[in-house]
Amino acid sequence: MKKRYIKDDYVHLFVRRPVRRSPIIKRGYFVRWATFRQFLNCETKSNNGGLVKKQILSLGAGFDTTYFQLQDEGKAPDLYVELDFKEVTSKKATIIETSGQLREKISESASICREKGEVFSDNYKLLSIDLRDIQTLNDLISTHMDPRHHLVSRAIYVICECVLMYLDPESSRAIVEWASKTFSTSIFFLYEQILPYDAFGQQMMRNMESRGCGLLGIYDTPTLLAKEILFLDQVGRELLLGI
Repeated sequence: MKKRYIKDDYVHLFVRRPVRRSPIIKRGYFVRWATFRQFLNCETKSNNGGLVKKQILSLGAGFDTTYFQLQDEGKAPDLYVELDFKEVTSKKATIIETSGQLREKISESASICREKGEVFSDNYKLLSIDLRDIQTLNDLISTHMDPRHHLVSRAIYVICECVLMYLDPESSRAIVEWASKTFSTSIFFLYEQILPYDAFGQQMMRNMESRGCGLLGIYDTPTLLAKEILFLDQVGRELLLGI
């Protein structure tokens, strides 16, 4: 933030000790930051002439502060939903509840439960889940996003940053398959590690494993092409099924 790649007035509430990053990583953060804005700045009209409403679903959101940044910029979507393990969402819910700076961004009337790791407001929701539980994932989204209602008038932006790589390949494919069935109009933003075989990739793998964070899915989709095929396979399957 100090290098002015992006502006974030909230990250200090979640990260107490700043970590120095290389310029290439900071550029990666900027690309991510800019991609969000590009999606939200695009105005698309539905068949009835009205503007398409934007919704963002963040899978494995962690302590991301994007929603609060977008509020300041006047670009917050119609709905922003964040999902993660309860251990993470409970901490995030606690920080939101105890910080006036964050609380005012989601409205004073928001419902917050630290124990369950949940935050409910009209435009922002924080929910706990194990993403490998597809049935629960589907139930949560059906309840809180209603993805099949007014299909033409809504666009879903699904964020999945460094999440699928930590899951076994079967679970990763199940999530992609679920998304392809659930959302008729959507963009899936995938941001994760690739190329484990070269010198850089091998060092990356050693670093991750030494911290107990094995990348269980990286050998299943080790390249950009493999990731593209992962999604195209699901789209093709849905078209064949007529869904």
